[in-house]
Amino acid sequence: MSGSSAKMTQSWDYLILTAANARQAAAYEDQIRLRHEAGELSQVRHFLVVADIDDKRIGSAGSTLHCLAEVLQREAPQGGIGDFEEASSVLRRLRILMVHAGGDSRRLPAYSHGGKIFVPVPASSTSPIPVTLFDLLIPALLALPKGPQGGGQIVVASGDALLQFEVSDLDLAAPGMTLLGSFTSPEEAARHGVFCAGSGGLLRLYLQKPSVDAQINNGAVNQAGQSILDLGVMSMDAGTAIRLMRAFFELTPAAGGPTLRWRAGMQDVLMTHGLDLYREICCALGAEATFTSYSEGVRASGSKLDAAILKELFEALSGVHVHLQVLSDCDFLHFGTTRQLITSGIALRAGHQSAPPDTSVLVLSSQVIGQGSVSGDHAWVEGCCISAALVLAGDNVAVGLDVLEPLTLSPGACLDVSAGSDRKGKSIWLVRCCGVDDNYKQTAAAGGTFCGKPLLEWMRVVGVSASDLWTPELPERDHTLWNARVCPAEAEHLAYRRWLWMFDVERATPEQKRSFLAADRYSSSQIALLLSQSAFHKRRSMLWSTASSTVQAETRQRQECGTI
Repeated sequence: MSGSSAKMTQSWDYLILTAANARQAAAYEDQIRLRHEAGELSQVRHFLVVADIDDKRIGSAGSTLHCLAEVLQREAPQGGIGDFEEASSVLRRLRILMVHAGGDSRRLPAYSHGGKIFVPVPASSTSPIPVTLFDLLIPALLALPKGPQGGGQIVVASGDALLQFEVSDLDLAAPGMTLLGSFTSPEEAARHGVFCAGSGGLLRLYLQKPSVDAQINNGAVNQAGQSILDLGVMSMDAGTAIRLMRAFFELTPAAGGPTLRWRAGMQDVLMTHGLDLYREICCALGAEATFTSYSEGVRASGSKLDAAILKELFEALSGVHVHLQVLSDCDFLHFGTTRQLITSGIALRAGHQSAPPDTSVLVLSSQVIGQGSVSGDHAWVEGCCISAALVLAGDNVAVGLDVLEPLTLSPGACLDVSAGSDRKGKSIWLVRCCGVDDNYKQTAAAGGTFCGKPLLEWMRVVGVSASDLWTPELPERDHTLWNARVCPAEAEHLAYRRWLWMFDVERATPEQKRSFLAADRYSSSQIALLLSQSAFHKRRSMLWSTASSTVQAETRQRQECGTI
């Protein structure tokens, strides 16, 4: 898609979203198209959604390289790119915003099909489109200042966190690369990347998920007891981007002119191991980084790349001038997990209201009608039609539910229901029960949980074996909740109530346990493919427009009564 607004409003040449696969990419394209047709994103000339190669995860750095190659292919003069100097000249005339939005979203299962970037968020809007993280994050990133004069600009950001900061505080005009950070506690920083600041605003070292002791030992903690958290936003000039590309690409002769191709074996490396932007790339940066510190850091973070490849990466990046922009006032709201969905959503709503909210239950893109009501504490309700009492005991997520009779969710219980197709293409409703802190990546043997209970214990109580949940060909290292067939399918939406016992298996009847074994069940990995994207968004749009009409009608009524 290309923007159609006047050229004078287009300050960015490309907005690129990365996607995990072609199916996710098509869903992203539909969402962007809706916004473009509504007159939004007028400052962008071209929109691209780039899926990972062959629908296989290649990591954030791998997809960054893949996207740069895609832009060069589109922007190359007739005959192709002659050499890397010509490639650099192409990028020097472009401003590119690249947002990494691909992934399974395994830690946020209720929205894994659509990606975290299109998770609904609490925000007032007159748009006919339900507000998502995309609608708050992208305008903030598009407002970033320009890079060095004549040097081009490639901004790379993560699509699962909302950054709120004052753009006027930023200066991205320095050559090389600029990274954004903010002060936080060492305990909070330990879960992310951490900057060790040097003199003159330069980066000294980059630490990936370092312990508090490691931060102290490397001088990352200042006198105020704070560390600098990596906000996941980098701005680089064309020269720096080309330095990175040289480590992975080569220009080979072809009939129509030289062609940009992956160097021998490099694409296989990406397809096998992936390449992480904040591990294999950022850990190589900094004036005091050595190959030894780099190698030890990426290995500790789980990198499996060969030493020879790490050496090439380090040599390609170690000379880059990296500048830090530490924001004095920045809100960092992460939407990466089910619990963060609740806490960040509540924090975001509080920031948009002049007075403290009277409840800590978020109700989004939902309709509460007739005898319907929502009560409880610290909960997220989205995409629901509620005509009876919904009681939430705390730390709950309810997504896509029709509540026609009173419903109570126990503490930590999360439930989502979505339209989809079964293995034969027949329409079904997919029911997913889980706990707010269930880890979909952890194996059952390593202590993975289901509905807040150790998964192995849950299986023992219900009387199911590993072969009931995982296919025989699946190795034990993949015996995770993400791959476990624990989500029943139903012909009718309201039949989800049959499975509420899964939150309290100790009280389950023998008949309920037998029904689980007999049910047509799916894993979350299967749901991500079988769920109907069109039905999901159609339901939200209908509920959003209904809720918006109700609010407008109530506003008019209060105005007529002189109450506002």
